[in-house]
Amino acid sequence: MGILLRDVRLPEHGTASFWIRIRGNRIDAVSKEPLAPDSEDEVVDTGGKLAVSGFVNAHTHLPMVLLRGLADDVPLEEWLERHVWPIERKLSPEDVYWCTLLALAEAIRGGTVAVADMYFHTDRVAQAVEESGIRGVLSYGMIARSMSEGGEKELRTTEKVAATWRGAAEGRIDVAVSPHSAYTCGEDVWRAAKELAQDRGLRIHTHLSESRQEVATVRAQTGGSPPEYLERLGIFEVPTLAAHCVQVSESDLNLLARAGVVVAHCPKSNAKLGSGLAPVAAMRARGIRVALGTDGAASNNRLDMIEELRAAWLLARGPSEDPRALSARDAVAMATDEGRAGLGLPPARLRPGDVADVVLLRLDGVHTTPASEGLSTLAFASQSSDVTDVWVAGKSLMRKGRLLTIDEERVQSEVGRLLRRHMN
Repeated sequence: MGILLRDVRLPEHGTASFWIRIRGNRIDAVSKEPLAPDSEDEVVDTGGKLAVSGFVNAHTHLPMVLLRGLADDVPLEEWLERHVWPIERKLSPEDVYWCTLLALAEAIRGGTVAVADMYFHTDRVAQAVEESGIRGVLSYGMIARSMSEGGEKELRTTEKVAATWRGAAEGRIDVAVSPHSAYTCGEDVWRAAKELAQDRGLRIHTHLSESRQEVATVRAQTGGSPPEYLERLGIFEVPTLAAHCVQVSESDLNLLARAGVVVAHCPKSNAKLGSGLAPVAAMRARGIRVALGTDGAASNNRLDMIEELRAAWLLARGPSEDPRALSARDAVAMATDEGRAGLGLPPARLRPGDVADVVLLRLDGVHTTPASEGLSTLAFASQSSDVTDVWVAGKSLMRKGRLLTIDEERVQSEVGRLLRRHMN
């Protein structure tokens, strides 16, 4: 059975009305002229909703929704070492499963169709992703001083995750290799991680230059900045998705551009933790691909990609005093196309032949009226509650505001139970 979307608007086509046909997991046709439904097609009259390629959260830690609102007003290192990590050490695989489902419910409600997630108990993260219908590039976050001090075990865990989950869920799940950062993993761990990634054809997903303290620590230990250190180890010979890249120098930026590193920009998390603002305009001027991520809900408090893209252009324009620093088109591309590039996903630009990762948003709210230009409305006025329908690979995950793959009431009840246990 196919799906025929009637009377939809597309972001860069003004108020024109289109028809979109989905067959299987792909877009079959896009037309201004009416498309005749086949006998088994489901016809969805959208009433003029905006159809967009779904959002890609290029860096997050889904199960951290359990820690939402914990220690909101402390610096990054203190937040991690004194508040986050002590609770995370107590989390069971079952805890991680239910927290991931809660995060995915929030993500889907906001129009997210794919995530790059880094966490532990990755089998249960993957189980939740598989059940939800979303796409995921999943990784186990490795932390080890050396191969002899936990590194061997961390690498074996990553190997097992890759063997079990790569290509699972009808190809919706892929796996990355994730040494946590330049300062939490030793040189031999990094070298082994690179070798594993090359052998298996996987990408690297890591944190990079998130804070001044991180940069100072790595420079004291290695004699170079985090990007310089990883380049010296040959890490960027592997496709790399680097989260944050806030405290980067001109030479760091040139290095990242030469290496083809994709940056996952997390503006709200970086601003909340007082880490600084990534120089997105300078990155893009050098040809660096910049995607968008929320980071975890503990350091952002939300997994809302529309809010994230709005933060991206606000925080680019305000400090630079330049209203052209990041356009509506740029911000939306970072939340969609650039994220897909960073995760290695197939195109989804609502063109015939593209995969059918489609999101519909209402345009009839008081905050979106008039909606004379869809791209501008999406970037500057829309909110996640405007999302009504989500398809991933042609499968419906939310229809008319109702989640179809996640029992929200059950999930909220389970996470509430976990919260009472862990916070008391």
